[in-house]
Amino acid sequence: MVSRWQKFNIGVLGLLPVLLTFGCGGGGSGTELRVLDASPDETNVQVVVDGAALGSALAYGANTGYQSVKSGSRQFAIEAVGTTTNLVPNDATLSLASTTETTVILAGYSSGLQGIALTDDNTTPPSGTINIRLVNAMPSLGPVDVYVVTPGTTLSSVTPNFPSVSFAVPSNYVNLPIGSSANYEIYFTPPGSPGFTYMDSGPIAFGSGQNRTIVGVNSTSGGAYTYVMLKDLN
Repeated sequence: MVSRWQKFNIGVLGLLPVLLTFGCGGGGSGTELRVLDASPDETNVQVVVDGAALGSALAYGANTGYQSVKSGSRQFAIEAVGTTTNLVPNDATLSLASTTETTVILAGYSSGLQGIALTDDNTTPPSGTINIRLVNAMPSLGPVDVYVVTPGTTLSSVTPNFPSVSFAVPSNYVNLPIGSSANYEIYFTPPGSPGFTYMDSGPIAFGSGQNRTIVGVNSTSGGAYTYVMLKDLN
């Protein structure tokens, strides 16, 4: 018989790997875990680690913030509030290294939900710069080009910072300078087609020494697209 906690269908990409093991494990020293609900079909979910709720229930687009948990192999589930069924296709044991920060994103429609696990960068970037990572969690789109540019930039004059980012396959961090205005604007476009824009964030103010994860998501109102910005550091 397959144990409830044996498998987890999860995509992994980042500066460091998130280790996934199958079976139960012991405790360990502390680490931090954060979960984002990026599934437009799941608007009221609860994260459960080792049988206990992690933070408050999540609406669509909300996250738990970093929560302290034990490192090692942890029983992990994301459940619709009021149920005990794991929404991720295969129940999971999530193995967390000590003194790390991990983000898990629930992504996709209810017919094809999956978890995206990332090891977050908690090292300070050089002075006058920021680190940005991009996650495509938009189930209604295929790959996208993502531009992070100073406001007013003509996209056809530059190359995308994150080219052809597939659904549920996060990028690595990219280090960018902070200019005099400290503003960047983020665009999602079809690959190779900068003249058509899925999403324009408008100017976003960043600060030196920040690490940020930008998660592209479907809007709850029809076919529009938006983003969630996660604060990885500062």
